[in-house]
Amino acid sequence: MKKLSLLLFGLFQTLLFSQTLDLAALATGKYLGLKSISDDNKNVFGYFALYDLGKTENNKKKNKLEYIIFDKNLNSLSTGNFESDETAIQYYPYINSEKELVITPSYNAYDFAYDASFYTPADFIINLNDYKIKKKDSFEYDGTNLTQASAYKTNGEIKDDNRNLKKTSGYKLTSQIVELNNNQTLIFEYKHERPFHKDISLKLFNEKYQKLWDYKFFNEDHKNNFIHFKIVNYDNDILITKVIKYQKDSPEYNFMVFDLKTGKVLSILPFPYGRNLYITLNSVDGAINNKYNTDDKLTSLLRYSGNPLNFYNEGLVKLIYDKNTNQLSFNEVHFYDDVYSKHKDIEELKEPFDSKDLDIKSVNFLKNNDIIIVFQKISRKNNTVSDIIMMNLDPMMKLKNLKVYPTQKNSTYLFSQHLNDKNDMAFFYADTERKNKQKKWNLFINTFINGQWKQEVLPISSESNITIPYIAKEGYVLLQEFNEKEKFNKIRLEKLNY
Repeated sequence: MKKLSLLLFGLFQTLLFSQTLDLAALATGKYLGLKSISDDNKNVFGYFALYDLGKTENNKKKNKLEYIIFDKNLNSLSTGNFESDETAIQYYPYINSEKELVITPSYNAYDFAYDASFYTPADFIINLNDYKIKKKDSFEYDGTNLTQASAYKTNGEIKDDNRNLKKTSGYKLTSQIVELNNNQTLIFEYKHERPFHKDISLKLFNEKYQKLWDYKFFNEDHKNNFIHFKIVNYDNDILITKVIKYQKDSPEYNFMVFDLKTGKVLSILPFPYGRNLYITLNSVDGAINNKYNTDDKLTSLLRYSGNPLNFYNEGLVKLIYDKNTNQLSFNEVHFYDDVYSKHKDIEELKEPFDSKDLDIKSVNFLKNNDIIIVFQKISRKNNTVSDIIMMNLDPMMKLKNLKVYPTQKNSTYLFSQHLNDKNDMAFFYADTERKNKQKKWNLFINTFINGQWKQEVLPISSESNITIPYIAKEGYVLLQEFNEKEKFNKIRLEKLNY
């Protein structure tokens, strides 16, 4: 897919001017980039600019980085420094459930899997009351205790620990460790002691590394006992999981709801999709937000796909847990029966052996419990994209509306945002027209207000300017403009016309 930095954008003539900042003039280091800061519900908190101050004195593999935190109105909140880990590639900010700003790193997946010297780079946490920054503690787990560690272990050191554990204890320990964004740690684990998988359990530790509870999936050992475990959704009170349980007979496929404070199972709901139910909604551009939680409900959007016996079995599942009634329920939309066959302009997508498919781009949960999903047609042969598709699903996952936006072959989906306190929404994409061997860039602003779609097309090409749009606070777009001759990096908020 094309990167946003390749989009040649110009000035928005039809948008209203607001505050402007020159990012290059705000810090002494080399400007590395700007990223928006959002919470779990896609609300924009502000922006995070990062600058490189050069190598550290003690370790030439590390860099000293300077950051600036802006609020959603581009007011500067705080600045600070931290030292990067040598295994980190980039840093991404987000707000966790404790209302802290977390700066989390990305890293090379190949190194994570194969490099013995690789260690997982650390998160940094910024307190949004006093803006003090600290490096997230490392920890070690030995199968019983979770303890604070002075440094992050490399792949080679972890492998040595597992080898020594097998020598001393006679079994191999497999642990799936998940750090929840409320500073607690969830561990799914089992001991492999041939021919048994023993002590298959789920444990929760608090931020002080104290074990809060331990849930055992089996009361006795059997050679056919096994669990496939995935987290579906959670908040500070509830944990929803997908559990495939293998016993002496056929496997059981269940959603299981745990009380996150006690480890008690609150609800179990069987599901019919077997191993073909997937928790994460993935695009070619990365994972898509598929959760929406309120004080009384946890909502997740999942997908299921075909299997060798039924290639046409494909769709989406909306899973809801109601805290007031302790009820877990789900509804689904089946693409082949409910979507493809009823709409001629996307009917070609129903053929499972064709390379054409839908690439999911965004999921938007509206206040009336409708879901707006934006897709783009994609060829799996070479990842080329074409038309943008919008689906409007009601609370029961019935298709209310479908709209296809024909695009050029160079079209790029950008982002979506809520409008009018989540009653409505908008999404943005860009494409280029080729006329007389010249590229003409256009931005498409698509609003969905009171159940009606409206599109505004803006010609935004320029010979010398490059402008990158970012998601902004409700009703605005953030524009970052680069000028080839003047060498500036200006950002400004612009109000949408709707």
